[in-house]
Amino acid sequence: MTVTEIPTAPSAPLASAQHHLAEAARFLALDEGLHHLLATPRRSLTVSVPVRREDGRIEVIEGYRVQHNLSRGPAKGGVRFHPATDLGEVTALAMGLTWKCALAGLPYGGAKGGVAVDPAVLTERELDRLTRRYTHEIQPLAGRDIPLTSARPDLAEAVALGVRVLLGPGGGRTVAVHGSGAVAAMVTAKLAEARFTVAGGGLGADADVLVLTTGTITAHNATEVRAGTVVEAANGPITPAADQILAGRGCVVVPDLLGNAGGVIASHSEWTVGDLDSRLREHLEPAYRQVAALSRDKGLTLRQAAHVIAVGRVAAACRSRSR
Repeated sequence: MTVTEIPTAPSAPLASAQHHLAEAARFLALDEGLHHLLATPRRSLTVSVPVRREDGRIEVIEGYRVQHNLSRGPAKGGVRFHPATDLGEVTALAMGLTWKCALAGLPYGGAKGGVAVDPAVLTERELDRLTRRYTHEIQPLAGRDIPLTSARPDLAEAVALGVRVLLGPGGGRTVAVHGSGAVAAMVTAKLAEARFTVAGGGLGADADVLVLTTGTITAHNATEVRAGTVVEAANGPITPAADQILAGRGCVVVPDLLGNAGGVIASHSEWTVGDLDSRLREHLEPAYRQVAALSRDKGLTLRQAAHVIAVGRVAAACRSRSR
C-alpha cells in the first residue's frame, strides 16, 4: 500500500481521515462511487446557538452535528465542547466512530457533535443554557425521544481498561503516558496495576510503550519518539506523515480505532449485560487478532489493516442496503 498526498498540517483532522479512507479504498479496490459515499457524511448540520451570559449579553456560538454513516445501525457519538472545533473536525470524528464501531463489531454508525466554545469560561448556568439550546437546535438530526440510562460508564476508565487489554500484562515493560487529565491519570493507574513501570510522560521518554492521551505527533517531532510501541488513546494524535516516519523506524503504532475503542464499547455496554472488563475483552481481543493477522499477511501497518477491515465491513453493509 503506497502513501500519497499525505496531509502535513496537524490541524487537518478531516484531511487525515480522508487519507486513511483513501488508502483502505485502494487496497479494497472500491469503486469511485462507493468510496465517495463512504467519504461523505450522511447528514451534517451547523447551528447558531444563542446563549445569554450572566451580565445580560447575548452571545452566539456555533455548533455542529454530523451523522457519518447508518448502514450498520443508528449513528451514535458524543459532543465535543472546544473553542477550536469546527465542522471538519466533527466530521472526522464521526467518520472515525463509524470505523471504530465496525472494527469492534458494534451495531452502530458514527456520529459526533461539537460546540465551538471553551466551557471553562462559562458559568454552570451559562453552560446549562448553552447545552439545552444546542440540543434543541440539533433535534432535526438527534430526534426528540432520546432514552437515557440512570448510570453512565466512566469513559476515561473504559479507555484505560481498553489500553490495558490491548497491551496485556506489563512483564517488566516501561510505559510513558503523554498528556494530562482524567484519561491520562486513569491509563497510568490501570497500567501500573498491570505491573508496568511508569516512566516520564514526554514524547521522548525512555520507555517501551508510549500512550498518547493528548497532543499531536507530526513530521517535525516524530524523531523524538523513542518507544518501540505507541498507543493512540486519543483521537488521531499522529499525522499520516508522522505515521510513515515511525513505521520506517520500526515503531509499532496501535491506532485509535483500537487504542481508544474502550469508550464506544463501554457506551454500548449500557444496553448489554456483563462487567465492563469482560465486554472490552469480548470486542477488543478478536479485533486486535484480526488486525494483527492482516497486518502480518499483507505487510500493512496496524492502522492500515484496521481501516481495511472496518471500511470493508461498512462498504459491504452499504452494498447490501443498496440492493
